[in-house]
Amino acid sequence: MNPLKLLNPSYLFNPSPSQSFLYFWPMLILFTLIFFSGWYVKQYIRKLPNPAISWELLKNVPTRIREFALLGLLLTFFRDQDIPWFGMRFWTILLFALMAFYAYKTRENYIKGMAVKLSISHKEQVLDKYLPKPKKKRSS
Repeated sequence: MNPLKLLNPSYLFNPSPSQSFLYFWPMLILFTLIFFSGWYVKQYIRKLPNPAISWELLKNVPTRIREFALLGLLLTFFRDQDIPWFGMRFWTILLFALMAFYAYKTRENYIKGMAVKLSISHKEQVLDKYLPKPKKKRSS
């Protein structure tokens, strides 16, 4: 396949591309692996430093990964069955672009959110040292 064909609107927006879909099995395997990687990502998030804060910031990511994979499987099925308008190449390209955009925004929000959460927890620790402490019991 020539990737420069994707710049041609008549190729990209063809409502009924063709009967020969050579990339059915690779796309099926790719989206299945992406779907099952959602559980791996969930375990990975729980092992990050500051797991409570990381989970709070990234708790929707595994679910969103599975949603993208299911949508990709659906688009692959439509393309294989040559369903007009739903089988366009444009939808698959748009899905990959949305996945990349979501990954970028999630990473950006995680970095900003982690910095804010850590600074708030650091300020709380500093303020807590000035609070009155309970009296120590004398040992007799």
